[in-house]
Amino acid sequence: MKKIYLLIISFLLISCSFNQTFSNRESDKNDAEKISKKFYWELRYGANYDKIYSLFSNKFFEVTPKETLDKMNTISQNEIGPIIEYNLVKWETFVAKGTNPRSEYVLIYDVKREMGKTQETFSMRKENGIIKIVGYRINQDLLNK
Repeated sequence: MKKIYLLIISFLLISCSFNQTFSNRESDKNDAEKISKKFYWELRYGANYDKIYSLFSNKFFEVTPKETLDKMNTISQNEIGPIIEYNLVKWETFVAKGTNPRSEYVLIYDVKREMGKTQETFSMRKENGIIKIVGYRINQDLLNK
C-alpha cells in the first residue's frame, strides 16, 4: 500500500511544473533596452547591417526577409529622415523561470526624425539566454510631419 502512495505522489510531483513569474520588472526592461539601443546605434552611426541582423531572431527572418528589413530602414531614413532622438514611451515584460522558462519583452519608442516622427515597436524573446528581436514595426505619425 505504501508503494502505491509513493507512486502516486511521484507522478504528481513529476507532472507538476514549477515556475516563478515576473511582470514588468525594471531590470528586465533594462536588459531588453540594451538590444534596442544597439539597433538604434547601428542605424545612426554604424550602418553595419550584419550587426543589425545579429540582433534579430531567425524566427523574424522566416517571416520577414533581410531585404525587407533593409528596405524598411532605407525608406524611413530617406523619406522621414535620420534618427535625431528616441524615447521609450511604453514597455511590458514577462519572465518565467523554472521548468517552463520564457522571457518576452515589448518596447515602444517615439522616434524623432529629421522630417517627422515615427513610433517603433520591438517585440523580443530570450533564445538560448540571449534576447533577440522577433518583431519590429515602424508607424509614421502623418499628422506631425
